Amino acid sequence: MTRSVLIFRPVGYALIAFSALGMVACSDKPGLTEYADKLHSDVHDTLELPARSITPEKPALQYPAKSELKRDVERTSLGFMDSMRLNHCRLGQEIAENNSSLGKLKDGFSKYHADLTMIQALEDCIEHPESANVKTQLEEALAHKKSQLSASLANAFAYEEGLRKALSIGNNPLPQIHVTEYNYAVNALERFTRILERWNYTKEPDDPSEMIKMLGRLERSNYLPDLFRTMLDYAHKLDAMREQLPETPESLHCPNGNVPKKAEQLRDAFNNIYIKEMQGDIAEVIEQHQRLLMTLENLQGIAPQPALKDYIAELGKLSKVLTDATVHFVRPWQRFYSACNFTPAPD
Repeated sequence: MTRSVLIFRPVGYALIAFSALGMVACSDKPGLTEYADKLHSDVHDTLELPARSITPEKPALQYPAKSELKRDVERTSLGFMDSMRLNHCRLGQEIAENNSSLGKLKDGFSKYHADLTMIQALEDCIEHPESANVKTQLEEALAHKKSQLSASLANAFAYEEGLRKALSIGNNPLPQIHVTEYNYAVNALERFTRILERWNYTKEPDDPSEMIKMLGRLERSNYLPDLFRTMLDYAHKLDAMREQLPETPESLHCPNGNVPKKAEQLRDAFNNIYIKEMQGDIAEVIEQHQRLLMTLENLQGIAPQPALKDYIAELGKLSKVLTDATVHFVRPWQRFYSACNFTPAPD
């Protein structure tokens, strides 16, 4: 797979292509964002300046709590006797399954699927010739069930652990970029979203096994939450480094064509850490995030809760947040490189 990314140069960024097939860091390398700590330390050691920590605190951006997202759902009850009188249509079977011990344990999108299935069974049973004596009851139950469907969907978003995990901010940044793990997670999220879109549009649920499988994959994977954490941590560290050192000292901008030793040391640190290690990783995590944007937009459109819509919208902004932090961070380095006529090439 060939991707286009922004690459640092003394007078701006250049757009180049590189292959993403081999973008898997070796296991003995530091975690992705630790390169920023190394660059920060080397620069401040070279300039003999005290370096304050750039370690970020726990991100304020978090998937809303279940208590904030949950909705009360009024149970639709046809009673045991009604279910006995509905064996002429599949509604009787659906009621029995919902009242079983397994049915009562359903939550998340399994419960939402069960509610959609019940609505479909009610609609079919109302049209059955043998339902004439209970048609009024069935129509009332159908109207009530439909009125509760938005709350059922809201509770699915609130309680579904696989989706909550996939869209949460991880506890740690990625230890490495791993294309296979990324594809495993993002394909599951895309397939889940397509199924949910179809259910939400047609209100005709099909076999839930594929959705359940995709949610299971998301619950087992840490990649997407760690990707989000990587982007937030990198943006924080780049901003913190820029704030602590807004400009390289003018005395190191190669006055009269003379290149101070410390200027060479800064160049070497930036070349070997930022150019060689950081910028490719930053470009790749941005690229991975951008593939998610359409899926995030679709989920934002389906989620009933304003708080969740706002949260998903913030997740969608992470590419811009990290891109802006990167551009602002490199500007003083571009001026420094240009003044000294340095080439951005690692050893």
